[in-house]
Amino acid sequence: MSQLVMTEIVQGVATLILNDPDKMNALSQPMAEQLFSALEQARYDESVRVIVLRGAGGRFCAGGDIKSMKKRVDCYAQGVAPDTSVPSNMWNLNRLVLTIRQTEKPVIAWIEGACAGGGISLAMACDFSIAAQDVKMTCAFAGIGLAPDMGSTMILLRRTSPVVATDLFMTARRFTGRQAADWGIITRAVPAEELDKEVASLSAQLAGGPTRAYGEIKGAVNRILYDGLYQCMANEAACAERLTRSKDHAEAVNAFLEKRKPAFQGK
Repeated sequence: MSQLVMTEIVQGVATLILNDPDKMNALSQPMAEQLFSALEQARYDESVRVIVLRGAGGRFCAGGDIKSMKKRVDCYAQGVAPDTSVPSNMWNLNRLVLTIRQTEKPVIAWIEGACAGGGISLAMACDFSIAAQDVKMTCAFAGIGLAPDMGSTMILLRRTSPVVATDLFMTARRFTGRQAADWGIITRAVPAEELDKEVASLSAQLAGGPTRAYGEIKGAVNRILYDGLYQCMANEAACAERLTRSKDHAEAVNAFLEKRKPAFQGK
């Protein structure tokens, strides 16, 4: 198996790099498994005091792996059971978010280039999310006939207003890093040429800070804001199980791969 997640540790900062640039670092199941392993290692490594997530090739993460979705769609069309169940796949993704929230160390998302769907879910799970002002973002779930996942229905509603969240979820429209910061979805947005410096400065500050205090702060935030996160994920997984069998999802996946606009039928 290729190395889909690389780890670099420098002065207490572990940078985990999503390493599948040809697919815009889409969250395939193999990548999710490797990222979970890397997160767990950084979580329990006493030399690590801060974790940074970024993508290779100048892009953060394009979300779900469309080719994997295509395989599942074809299985359903042929009446054949897919290799893995939707709940199993969802668990591999959900445990990334749960691990980020449960680790007592600060986690920073370094967002550049593009960030969509599950990539936004991953970024929002982090304690800090720093983006280039011109980064292209979209909550792309409805665009492929699916509902939000990885806890993003809860987390986005905690970060911004229900009006903004509903708009972004249902229209799947694009927005910039600057807009995401204005709406409270991410921590802040900076000019692209300043992004490296901004993340490095925050990482160094946190790496030299009171790590145990950060852990207690994070635990308090979790208890107030994310106490029902696991149940939220269970609800999302049930939605995913239903929607992956829908005609609209199959049409959206095929349209994406054929580079055309989907013709949804509401079925």
